[in-house]
Amino acid sequence: MPFLTQNAWLPAFFPLLAGTLIFILAAFQRKANQAAIGISITGVLLAFVASLGLLGARFADSGHALQGSLRWLTAGQTEIAMGWSVDNLTAMMLVVVTFISLLVQIYSAEYMSHEEGIPRYYGALSLFTFSMLLLVLADNLLVLYMGWELVGVCSYLLIGFFTFKPEAAAAAKKAFLVNRIGDFGFLLGILILFYMTGSLQFSVVTEAVAAGKLPGALLALAGILLFCGPIGKSAQFPLHVWLPDAMEGPTPVSALIHAATMVAAGVYMVAKLMPLFAQATSPLFGSFLVLDAIAWIGGITALLAAAIAVTQTDIKRVLAYSTVSQLGFMMMALGMYQATTEAGHLQIIPLGYTAGLFHLMTHAFFKAMLFLCSGSVIHAVHSNDMRVMGGLRKFLPVTALACLIGTASISGFPFLTAGFWSKDEILLAMWEAHSPLFGLAALAAVLTAFYMFRLYFMTFEGSYRGELAPEQIHDSGWLMKGPLVILAIPSLLAGFVGTPWTPPAFHIHSFLHFSPVGHEATGHAVATHTGLNPVVLGVSLFVFLVGLGLAWAMYGSDKPALAPQALAERFAPLHKASLNRFYFDELYLLFIRWVVMGFARISAFFDKYILDGLLVNGVGLFTIGSSETLKYLQSGRIAYYALSVVSILVVLLLAFLKLGFGKVGM
Repeated sequence: MPFLTQNAWLPAFFPLLAGTLIFILAAFQRKANQAAIGISITGVLLAFVASLGLLGARFADSGHALQGSLRWLTAGQTEIAMGWSVDNLTAMMLVVVTFISLLVQIYSAEYMSHEEGIPRYYGALSLFTFSMLLLVLADNLLVLYMGWELVGVCSYLLIGFFTFKPEAAAAAKKAFLVNRIGDFGFLLGILILFYMTGSLQFSVVTEAVAAGKLPGALLALAGILLFCGPIGKSAQFPLHVWLPDAMEGPTPVSALIHAATMVAAGVYMVAKLMPLFAQATSPLFGSFLVLDAIAWIGGITALLAAAIAVTQTDIKRVLAYSTVSQLGFMMMALGMYQATTEAGHLQIIPLGYTAGLFHLMTHAFFKAMLFLCSGSVIHAVHSNDMRVMGGLRKFLPVTALACLIGTASISGFPFLTAGFWSKDEILLAMWEAHSPLFGLAALAAVLTAFYMFRLYFMTFEGSYRGELAPEQIHDSGWLMKGPLVILAIPSLLAGFVGTPWTPPAFHIHSFLHFSPVGHEATGHAVATHTGLNPVVLGVSLFVFLVGLGLAWAMYGSDKPALAPQALAERFAPLHKASLNRFYFDELYLLFIRWVVMGFARISAFFDKYILDGLLVNGVGLFTIGSSETLKYLQSGRIAYYALSVVSILVVLLLAFLKLGFGKVGM
């Protein structure tokens, strides 16, 4: 154990080594499928074991974080180090990322068995896992930003893995470009912090913030710019448009992106920099600007994505919008706070810090399982369209049961699922913060239960509606079903680390709680939420039952009590807007066509006719014209020289006479 704690970078090293070996092997041996699979799974398995060891070390001693660094670059007196730090949040994320990645890679061994480019796929998966682990382990903003950008590059490679599909190539480019918008703001925020503090170390930056050394307005600007990164990476409004299209990649990749890697990076970063966000305010505004922005953007995202998901018919697209919505819930939780005064100083207590991270963990388990379930369904019926499914429970019993568990968990099935406890924590944080977002979150929760049970009923219940003959529908093998069974366990039980009956030493509020800047987390703080709030519990039960009831009434049988088509016709404008994703893609295309391209045309006109034409070419033409005029002064003919001399003398004489007469006249 001492070796592991002194070398806490090992979880990231194993996937990096595996990915490198796979690409080297593929360069010399084109048919290296089984070797690539074995190397990749071994690498992430070792990373998972190392992560479990670090998590155990944190439980044994939750005091000071495990830290270390390697000198990377030295320029004069400036030294740049590749540093790592493992606190409780990092240890939890290491386990979640490596656990989900391991199961996704095992699942992929069967799911991708008939595809070309297996070494390229597994090499990219290993590097994807490494990039996320590098981001999680970083002890400074530079290393975090490196991992952040590598996650984006790897997602581009994996989303566009099917190079023969134009849709996949377009989705990969869209994901890459949309994320560049958020990442540009993120980079500007990092540069502002470096300018103000002279360091990129998390500890130095947060201590400078706590000491009040940074101007309020500039700190608020840095906080907003930093949050631009999570808006892109975690697909928050208005940069949410890339994530649903990312489903064009292989389904196991979707499971990894949506559960434990790319989209989780934004939530993790907000939690990591919470000491900064909690203090980032501006005298121009009366509230804590950045936390309010985080909460409201999360709330809008949660409701907007849920409203879109209720009409989608592509099973992966429904799950994609559910991810966007759940990430909105996490951001809402992280943005909840309570302002108190202690010893004459204003102190901000983030009420939803633990709740947001708790939901991040539980969501990783049931969302990975749901995406892998969708992969099994698509593998069986060769279609993503839920309208041609139905009645698949008798053909895919294990997949159906796993999907039901995942649906119940994300919908908040009372008491027995992980999603219930984590979502209840989020609602409780909003209730204690007296936030108007509580009602918005409750409405989004109703829609969540509705569209998820709609997905389950349309896919697994009722009569089979597909064109594929029933005898041709085949169940998956155990390499695909095994990960579903394993993921079902934490989807049910992971929530019990947050119940009122959990021993304090193992309670999520003891392990993951926000510590004020300058105070080391002991890991043994008393949980702030030790019981169930009856109002919040009642709301949770009500929204679940309403969502489930509506889904059952509309999709629970072949002869529903409420006909979906009739309701769609009655609310045609709203239904059409939801079906077309509220036209965000079209609005962005119009913006690009009229604003961006219009600005480009104006810039081209200015460059061609003003800069290049009037200035560059104008100066050149003036020089040529002047030269043509003046060249006659040096013609080489004596007659021209004599004429010039006489002309100059005449002009001088006339001037002299005029000046002379003027003086006499005076």
